[in-house]
Amino acid sequence: MICVLDHGLANAQIGIGTAFPKARLHVYNGAFLSQTPTLGSENSPFYDPLNFDDDPVHHAFKWMHEKSAFRAVGKSIFNQAIDPTAVGKYSFASGFDAFATGLGSSAIGLRTRSEAFATFASGQFSIAYGSHSFAQGNFASADGPGCISMGTNLANNYLIGAFILGHAVVSSQSTDNHQIKMLFGGGYRFFTTSNLSTGILLAADANAWSVISDVRKKENFAPINGKGFLDKIAGLPLSSWNYKEQDVKTCRHYGAMAQDFFAAFGKDAYGSIGSDTTINQSDLDGVTLIAIQALAEETDDLQTMNDDLERELLKLRAQLSVNNDFRMKKHAVLASKPQ
Repeated sequence: MICVLDHGLANAQIGIGTAFPKARLHVYNGAFLSQTPTLGSENSPFYDPLNFDDDPVHHAFKWMHEKSAFRAVGKSIFNQAIDPTAVGKYSFASGFDAFATGLGSSAIGLRTRSEAFATFASGQFSIAYGSHSFAQGNFASADGPGCISMGTNLANNYLIGAFILGHAVVSSQSTDNHQIKMLFGGGYRFFTTSNLSTGILLAADANAWSVISDVRKKENFAPINGKGFLDKIAGLPLSSWNYKEQDVKTCRHYGAMAQDFFAAFGKDAYGSIGSDTTINQSDLDGVTLIAIQALAEETDDLQTMNDDLERELLKLRAQLSVNNDFRMKKHAVLASKPQ
């Protein structure tokens, strides 16, 4: 290993492993800087002369001990990414034109900025400038405290604790504090088993969830006593109510209690269905369909009985008509005889 330091030259360089170092390494008072000579503007990932983005660039590696901050960046020559005045304490930045000015902040990628306390920005043109915020993607802006923005053309609209995720062609923003907003034009798929047999789907352009109900993903079918379900529903306590700590004037609901629903429908021939603290929407739909089917069968039975009664009634009316005609004829004959 060879170390060369020429104190006699203004452009002194240090080389490790070579007698002809090609870049400078400055070490001073516990800090160090390694920076290339000025490079052509075509080295910029944003090189675009037509739009005047054609500044020459430097590649730099800098440790600033007084701020416990580290930089490994490419930058345009007018960029202040390694200027101590634009560096936050305990911060980290790497990429091109990446800034981390907040205390404990980090910026990684292309022209990303992390500007507030304990923030993180990565990707391209992403900015995190609400304290404890996180921005990742392309033109993602986490601009409120505790906010997260992940995706393309997104922002949190200066709100608190908001999370926006997805892809917007133009732009999209959070609309309320402590809100999660997701934009996925291809839909949503959530699975709760590794074989993808259980879960829910929200298809593209859909406005309601679909439950996976493919017969090929089911087994252990058992018959249902629809009449028994009707009897249980008839005895099921139903009421209006609100959850504790909800506004009693604006947050009322209708329905059953999970304990009552589980007591009525929580067992079949194979095992348990649901729990005594929740009501599964799919099971509630199933119970409703079973009840409707049972009512349809009872209606059919009642209709059959009604049709039979109508036929009997028609027969009786016909018989009465015949009897009335006979009596009238008899009376007419009797009346025509001389006294």
